[in-house]
Amino acid sequence: MQRICCWLVLGMVGWWWSGTGRAAENLPPSETLLPAAVKGFISISNLEQLAAHWGKTQLGQLMQDPTMKEFVEDLRAQLEDRLSEAHVRLGLHWEDVKDVPSGEIAFARIQPAPGKAASAAVVQIVGRRQQAEALLEKITTNLQKQGAKLRQETIEGFQVTRVDLPKPEGDEEAKVFYYVLTDEYLATSDDEAVLRFILARLQGRGDPQQTLAGQKAFAKVMARCQKEATSQAPQIRWFIEPFGYVEVLQTLAPERVAHRRKGRSILDVLKTQGFTAIQGIGGYVDVAVGDFELLHRTVIYAPPPYEKSMRMLRLPNQQEFRPQPWVPKDVATYTTIYADILHAFDHFGPFFDDMFGEGEKGVWEEVLDGLKNDPNGPQIDLRNDLIAHLTGRATMMSDYELPITPTSERLLYALETKNEKAVSEAIRRIMEKDRTMRRREYGGHVIWEAIPPSAAPQKTEVVVGGLPPIGKPKPKQQEPAPRVLPTAAVTVAYGHLLVASHFDFLKKVLDHAQKPDPLADRLDYQLVQRTIDAFGAPENCARFFSRTDEEYRATYELIQQGKMPQSETLFGRLLNQFLGTGKKGEVRKQRIDGAKLPDYQVVARALGPAGLFAYSEQEGWVLVGFTLKKK
Repeated sequence: MQRICCWLVLGMVGWWWSGTGRAAENLPPSETLLPAAVKGFISISNLEQLAAHWGKTQLGQLMQDPTMKEFVEDLRAQLEDRLSEAHVRLGLHWEDVKDVPSGEIAFARIQPAPGKAASAAVVQIVGRRQQAEALLEKITTNLQKQGAKLRQETIEGFQVTRVDLPKPEGDEEAKVFYYVLTDEYLATSDDEAVLRFILARLQGRGDPQQTLAGQKAFAKVMARCQKEATSQAPQIRWFIEPFGYVEVLQTLAPERVAHRRKGRSILDVLKTQGFTAIQGIGGYVDVAVGDFELLHRTVIYAPPPYEKSMRMLRLPNQQEFRPQPWVPKDVATYTTIYADILHAFDHFGPFFDDMFGEGEKGVWEEVLDGLKNDPNGPQIDLRNDLIAHLTGRATMMSDYELPITPTSERLLYALETKNEKAVSEAIRRIMEKDRTMRRREYGGHVIWEAIPPSAAPQKTEVVVGGLPPIGKPKPKQQEPAPRVLPTAAVTVAYGHLLVASHFDFLKKVLDHAQKPDPLADRLDYQLVQRTIDAFGAPENCARFFSRTDEEYRATYELIQQGKMPQSETLFGRLLNQFLGTGKKGEVRKQRIDGAKLPDYQVVARALGPAGLFAYSEQEGWVLVGFTLKKK
């Protein structure tokens, strides 16, 4: 779909982080100009400062290295080629836009009404009006050559240019956008009412409470971020109202939504199950501050009371985060999170009913009853025979198999147990009844491994880990749902229920446990933990450690090979789901040409260790993350 928004053009400045000019003083911040219906917002406070800080990072310095010259020039050409969407060519280069902003640049996605979506940008151009006029003249000249029509209108006392674009073949209506220049601002939107609101606010008219700044969730998130950052002014701010933002994206790309899950959408289920308690998510981002290459703070504003399945999200703060001795020293990432797992289980039923029972109540109870009483089932009380024996500490780690291919990623999930014997017995009873799993033994451990789909018995019902068929009977012609971990391997060992994405990774963990060389003793891990401790929040609900030079390797090399759309990594599947059409069997086309990417080892030298910690508060959660310099 053709989306012509002048604000996207100006946004390229922020992406490239290049610009000059003094910041405007005494101008109102963008959130006081934008309407309350904003669902997504990002603001860059000062491009000159941001560019200077970017140049201080190891990655920024790498981009100036002669070995990167060919790639940087090729990337610049690719980005210039995408300055507009669809088939409208703006004919711009970075030099055309980089000198326009003098201060803050803000972009917003807006939902003026249900089923409607709009975009807007507000750019401070104090002392830069001439450059802005030159930019807009070039844009409109190129658009006119392609059939666009321009006309002048007066809106809120301002001379506004309206651009009517030719209707592309297949679209129901032609697109329009508006822009206006003052001595202080360039404002643009593809919705007249939105632009009218901005222009009224520029003149001090309108209700301040009807602005983004007047919205409680936005104000709460920004105030909490500022408290976390103390006196430091952020280089970048961002905010989304999660459910409204997803609705805006669905409005902008309905052709992707059309091929998604039939029946009730995940968004609908989350709404009905109380997750609208999450009213806002936002944060601060800073580049090259103190000892950090990158420092980001995120606040999730979700004030109680919680209802229905939203009550599952009880994440107690704890102090113990030392990696288990059996965790291999060379993993790419390591995460630990604490949850009240029994409480979550007790509030999971309504979510399950909505998700898999199409809103029919009692489906989850039927599943539990089948597990317990069906003579052909495992005959276990899932709550008391398994869930009650878990402590609530969950761990995830990742690694990669070389050489990098679409199937290189290795994942392992671990749930700490109070009673290893009881959990092992529950898993045995479940797995013995699952025709997609087979029993193996290795090093004295019983391992349940997924049978390859091509060799597994053919079934028409949806079965998950020994559970009876979910929901209503399925038509015989419907194919089974894809497995989340099609090559999973499961065992109980060392006080944990271990679920690996591949047998070979589980084997590596079990082997390592015999001759431990723990992650906890590695210097980069210890550095990240000391950095987390220095923030002064000893109790957290989650901590994350990453060797970014290993974590990003698979994605980088798959892009380099042109195989990212075929990736079976967790990130790759999420990316393909988001960017793809959703049509079965249709592989998306890779959008970035990685042919000129340098060898990964050139880039890896600029990627240092990273960490993140999170803690629960009365009104939600706070997350602080950072990347350190590569030593």
